[in-house]
Amino acid sequence: MSYNLEEQDQIDNLRDFWNRWGTLISSIILAAGLAWAGYAGWQWWQARQATQTSALFDQINKEISAGNLQKAVPAWTDLQGKYPDSPYAQMGGLAMAKAYADAGKVALAETELRWTAEHAPSQAYRAAALLNLSALQVDAKQLQAALETVKQSPSPAFDALFAARRGDIYALLGQREQARKAYENALKALPPDAGYRQLVQLKLNSVGGDAS
Repeated sequence: MSYNLEEQDQIDNLRDFWNRWGTLISSIILAAGLAWAGYAGWQWWQARQATQTSALFDQINKEISAGNLQKAVPAWTDLQGKYPDSPYAQMGGLAMAKAYADAGKVALAETELRWTAEHAPSQAYRAAALLNLSALQVDAKQLQAALETVKQSPSPAFDALFAARRGDIYALLGQREQARKAYENALKALPPDAGYRQLVQLKLNSVGGDAS
């Protein structure tokens, strides 16, 4: 096939452009394709993981509800080991802890609560794990350990609950002044219309705080 001079000039310009920029353009296209494939793969993986973790959590709840705590252990082991950062793992940790506590296996309950407090992506679940752990420690008369457990809340949103729990522990230790300060801090952190305020106020009054 023959080309006129104008067409040949255009072909030469195109060839020169491709020689200079073709590798870069190809790389960009390839990178965009890989990015899309990676995004699609990530979305698929997340959906698959959610299905698997949900199924494991459902199995845990099913066995616990049926009174078969030991049969819930394999599903919990898989959930805990393979998907420790999933939302279902934090829920599974609390579920297993409660089941162990109800069965009188306090040491195992504490182990699951500690794991949940360390691994839960949700601040609310970390707070729940720590508060429940401190309750078990109080029941076991491990008051100093309980105090250390609630030394600091995982988020300002839970400051009031943690301060109130510290007040409870200080009161049990006979440290009325520290208990009073803790209850006062809890009241300061609570919204004015919070129903929990009345209970905290009663506790404050019991250790010599001012009535409001």
